[in-house]
Amino acid sequence: MKMAKKFMALALAAVLSVGSAFCVSADGSRTKNITVSQEQSKIYEIIQKIEETEGFKELTADVPAVVDAFQKVGEGKMDVAEFTDVLKALAADEKDETLKAAIEEVVEKLDGKDFVTGFTQFKVLDQAKAVKNADGKYEVEIAVPSLTDDLENVQLLCYNKETKEWTIVEPISIDKKNKTIKVALEDLCYFTVIADAKADTAK
Repeated sequence: MKMAKKFMALALAAVLSVGSAFCVSADGSRTKNITVSQEQSKIYEIIQKIEETEGFKELTADVPAVVDAFQKVGEGKMDVAEFTDVLKALAADEKDETLKAAIEEVVEKLDGKDFVTGFTQFKVLDQAKAVKNADGKYEVEIAVPSLTDDLENVQLLCYNKETKEWTIVEPISIDKKNKTIKVALEDLCYFTVIADAKADTAK
């Protein structure tokens, strides 16, 4: 009996560790708990409830398939493989060859990845104090509580509503101990944190 209880406890711990690694809560949803570091919190912000913004309403009218995908990813009802199917459909309909190529590149890079968070949005609060880098992006440090030691090749999948461009963004630096990521982002871009899928979640 003791052995059985011990086995059950170990099995439960294994399940919980997988869930916490990709921050899937009891109801299956993915975390959106991402914030800007305290030092930059008056200059930038991360909008967690993107569905309440005016921009998201416009996005709903323009590309409903993307909005539906964002919501399903956040609810834990869509994995990366299913998300790439959405991107492939967008690429098939895209008339701009540059945008089409960018989507296809993202699809390739998403192979073997999993979502760590749901989609949130980066916003510049103080244009006077915000500083752009040479690429015209803002370097910001974000706190990601779901960033664990076992996550490998952490990146951000970003979507710019204004340019309609999808990109995979490499972090400038990652601090797993303090659970922070420094990254260069475009104002008002939507993003999710991704990482290599574990053996039991990769498809």
